[in-house]
Amino acid sequence: MPISGLRITNAGPFDDITFEFDKQVNVFVGPNNSGKSTTLLVLAEIAVFPVWFPEKLLKGAESQWHVTLMDSQQKWQSEGVIPIDLSSNQGAMDLLRKVGFTTFIPALRRSTDYRSKGPAILAEQQELHFGDPELRKRQNLIATDAELVSDESVIRKMIDLDYTAYRLNQPHVRQVIDKVAGVASEITEGFPIEFLGIGQDERGLFPEFRTPDGDLPFNVLSQGTQSIIQWLSHFLFGYAQYYDYPQGLVEKPAILIIDEIDAHLHPSWQRRIIPALTGNFPNLQIFCSTHSPLMLAGLAEGQVQLLSRDLGGNVTVSRNETDMIGWSAEEILSHVQGVRNPTDLAASIDLDRLGELISKTTLTDEETAELEELRHRVGQAVSAGPAAAQVEFLFKQVKQIYSRPKSDSELPARTRPRVRRRDSEPS
Repeated sequence: MPISGLRITNAGPFDDITFEFDKQVNVFVGPNNSGKSTTLLVLAEIAVFPVWFPEKLLKGAESQWHVTLMDSQQKWQSEGVIPIDLSSNQGAMDLLRKVGFTTFIPALRRSTDYRSKGPAILAEQQELHFGDPELRKRQNLIATDAELVSDESVIRKMIDLDYTAYRLNQPHVRQVIDKVAGVASEITEGFPIEFLGIGQDERGLFPEFRTPDGDLPFNVLSQGTQSIIQWLSHFLFGYAQYYDYPQGLVEKPAILIIDEIDAHLHPSWQRRIIPALTGNFPNLQIFCSTHSPLMLAGLAEGQVQLLSRDLGGNVTVSRNETDMIGWSAEEILSHVQGVRNPTDLAASIDLDRLGELISKTTLTDEETAELEELRHRVGQAVSAGPAAAQVEFLFKQVKQIYSRPKSDSELPARTRPRVRRRDSEPS
């Protein structure tokens, strides 16, 4: 059952903010210190066990959050909203049972040279401390915390799953690791990955993968490839274990919360992440943060959560009211992420000043001289770029400068970011 809404008060940069969510994809964007990670941490504490919101981000004793769910994936209207009372243990438990499998991946993902000494036996795992069956089931899953994901837990789990599949003759368990490699290969354009099995050297056991560069241990793969395999493994291993490795696993409901989902990835890989996830897991609800414009390209209406500060310094949220299919990275940078001139800083400053001078009705002698110098400098900067892009870039910039509107509302409808804004005050 997807999460449809969230209200946060007195946490991180938020005084009071309300979110409305898409049932499948929710990508948080905005400047640093605008509350992306705070929102994901609140969602993690609400929906993932055991994850606790960092006390350092609380604003006194009155910090709180309220969440709503949908009563089915077929009904996504306001009358289907189910409010959840998080003030009681029963309410929190009701939410966990309703949402299905959930996992949280923090932004920091560490790679090491870890080797396992052998598979762990399930009966030898840590003693359980929770009486409720739902909590016991969740505590046994591959764990994260609010600070870090390490490859050690992923490597240990891969070895356990491979050993279990062999020892108990359960090939469907091994198929979960194969699924990790398969989904990763859809993201790593031109670099397919295949799980070979568990290798061994003088230091111990390790997962081994077949790649275009040969058969390699996990820790030898690139940082980007390791990062993808790490968070996919945390998601899929827990997903499969939570539902006891069913045949129709990908049809089961799940929630993935991941900070900086595109970390370490080339832009061509970044734009493949969301399509790979939604294509393989139709009942997965995604909450993630990014700074990459290519992560937003192709998203549907309401799937972008744009955080920004108003003139009073309060953080507000808005959503895209139109699909972003066909948008270029430059359009997204300019009209969604607030990078008005997506070029180097010096050229951007020159373009801003050039537009400011051109918009004036009268100029002093000093300003006239500055204008001529800026025209010359901007022209040189444009001519220094790639030849094929020079004319297009110059045309866009000159058109923007000479017809700069007084406000963003005067931008053409095609490029204006149509967003539905939620006030920081509760409705």
